[in-house]
Amino acid sequence: MGLPAAALIAVVITLGRRLGFRTAAWAGQHTAVRTVVCATAVGGCAAAYALLTGRSPGEAALSGQDALGRLAADPHAWSMAALITLVLCKGLAWGIALGSLRGGPVFPAVLIGAAVAMACSGLPGFGATPALAVGASAATAAISGLPLTGAVLAVLLMGADAHHQMPLIVAGSVVAFIVTQLVNRPVRTAD
Repeated sequence: MGLPAAALIAVVITLGRRLGFRTAAWAGQHTAVRTVVCATAVGGCAAAYALLTGRSPGEAALSGQDALGRLAADPHAWSMAALITLVLCKGLAWGIALGSLRGGPVFPAVLIGAAVAMACSGLPGFGATPALAVGASAATAAISGLPLTGAVLAVLLMGADAHHQMPLIVAGSVVAFIVTQLVNRPVRTAD
């Protein structure tokens, strides 16, 4: 189940990144006004997440490092609906912020990847620890374009559990890299 989850994570991260490129193109004109509109949209995503889930809006608005730690510490405290809502709201907020506001691409992507994988963790043959491993490696490989970096970051984040998940970490990172390349490949049209 880890490899299909890695492919799904790659698609989600690629869509978020595309939203960032589109937002950057849009916000490049009338910068001040459009930056305020983007900031309001990010705030709206965080508020929607909090209203829909009853959880902290910071999980959808901030970089993701703290929320990732909470998700890893107690993955069963998150309902399926909260995970899906986090992916949608955080993904939109992150994509908008990539194109118009300050912030880094990696840790928000890792949180989104971990949330996607955790939403899949109840499927047969998958679990919370493998989901976190594949989520971190696949998201990092998808956003950075560097599968080795994805694997290394996942190993560092997993700590002592990493050696048990190493094949899944490496495979998830490679699958995410390949899927990202396929999704980003220009579409050829018939002449």
